[in-house]
Amino acid sequence: MQAAWQARDEQPERARQLADAELGGPLDAQAGIIAGYLLWRGGDLPQAAERISRSLLRLRQPPPSVWLGRGLNILAALQSQLNRPDLAVTLYEEQLALARSIHDPELLATALHDLGVELRFSDPDRARQHITEAISTFDSLGYDFGVAVAHLNLAESEQHRGNPHAALFHAQAALAYPGVHRHPLMAAELHATLLATYHALGDPRAHHSADSLRTLTEQHAHPEVHLSAALALATHAPPPQAADLLEAALQRAQELGSHTLLPAVHEQLSAAHAALGNHERALHHLHETLRLTRERHAAERHQSFQSFEVLQRIQALQELAEQERTRNTELSAHLQELRALNSRIRELGRTDHLTQLFNREHLFREGERLAAAATAHAPLAGAIIDIDHFKRINDTWGHQLGDTVLRQIAALIRSAAQPGDIPARYGGEEFILLRPGATAAELAVTCRDLSRRIQQHPWHTLTPDLHVTVSVGVADTPTPDLEAMLGTADRRLYSVKRTTRNAVQHQD
Repeated sequence: MQAAWQARDEQPERARQLADAELGGPLDAQAGIIAGYLLWRGGDLPQAAERISRSLLRLRQPPPSVWLGRGLNILAALQSQLNRPDLAVTLYEEQLALARSIHDPELLATALHDLGVELRFSDPDRARQHITEAISTFDSLGYDFGVAVAHLNLAESEQHRGNPHAALFHAQAALAYPGVHRHPLMAAELHATLLATYHALGDPRAHHSADSLRTLTEQHAHPEVHLSAALALATHAPPPQAADLLEAALQRAQELGSHTLLPAVHEQLSAAHAALGNHERALHHLHETLRLTRERHAAERHQSFQSFEVLQRIQALQELAEQERTRNTELSAHLQELRALNSRIRELGRTDHLTQLFNREHLFREGERLAAAATAHAPLAGAIIDIDHFKRINDTWGHQLGDTVLRQIAALIRSAAQPGDIPARYGGEEFILLRPGATAAELAVTCRDLSRRIQQHPWHTLTPDLHVTVSVGVADTPTPDLEAMLGTADRRLYSVKRTTRNAVQHQD
């Protein structure tokens, strides 16, 4: 199975064949880890969760092995992708403890690096410590690619935190990796980071990074390289050039279909065309940004629901395993730990880690239940609350202060909620407040009071000159169509954002 593991990225088909040959045999658990990894890389999150979780059930039995650590790492990455970062951190920490206990340096370095990447925005100091230790371990193993990736992640983290000198140091360290040209996506990301850093420092070497990005797009046909390069170049280009760059990248990206970078490309195109006075084109790209973002949210919800069902089935298997092992004191104690972990998983499954409001999965599960009970005499009202100019807050004062703003906004929303309300984080800087038995006009009263409280909040205690306001769209429904109601609230929200901002709209 070690050969299959080594081939999983460069030769995935060979890894799949080797793993399939062992499924159902003595090495079934190890083969399941490889099969789950390949499913995850292929985008099939529910099947990957099932494969990995079933293998972990067996691998958690003594003695501990490197395969258990690999499974924990994949499941952690999968949970991170499902927007469950607290659970991802728990799994990475379990992998880290295992790596130290079995003295496996490669597993240790991987755990340190991936845990650091998961923490780099929520706990940047701890993240930097973990990734720095990973670099030292990768270096001792002679794993230059791991060293380069770790430096690149530190460079991006320092850039987001507004430390361009530190970002430049790590970016140049990553660029020293001799094999960077064999990884065009990594090279594009690296030169994009260097370009932003040089611009922040006013360093004339910025044009060298821009030239390198253009060269990458000439040498590599992969649309993702073109999208990454175009986004980086357009950020520092005048509107006409930015529009040309991004339109060309969109044409190259047609073969990818829906892609995670496309909403960002359309958003930048909207800004570029607006600056040029092409308001019709700007509005078109803004609509595309919203459409693609909603499609992605819907796909994420679908994946999350399916994965949650998988985890529920795995929990049932764990409970059966507990009944079979009650005669063994040591295994019974281990299963008690599993029950505690499952309880934590259930709690994390309904809570957003940063704001402690309900997460999107719980919002839609409970929202659909409330909408099913809505009537003309007792409708369901919902408000979408968006922080005005939140990107400017992150760009000016850093993501750490941005996270603090999100937490304090969440606390104000929670204090405005009534018993029975569902206050949730919708994603990014957007929140939703659902209120059963209320009309849009009634909920708008609460939202206007909330808006005033947010505007009057002592934001200057966080940093001078910080002012925070919100735009709110409110709607209601007497039918079970939750999506339609939220769509109406969303349209009213964007009507506010296109006009005044810092206002509440509950009717057209």
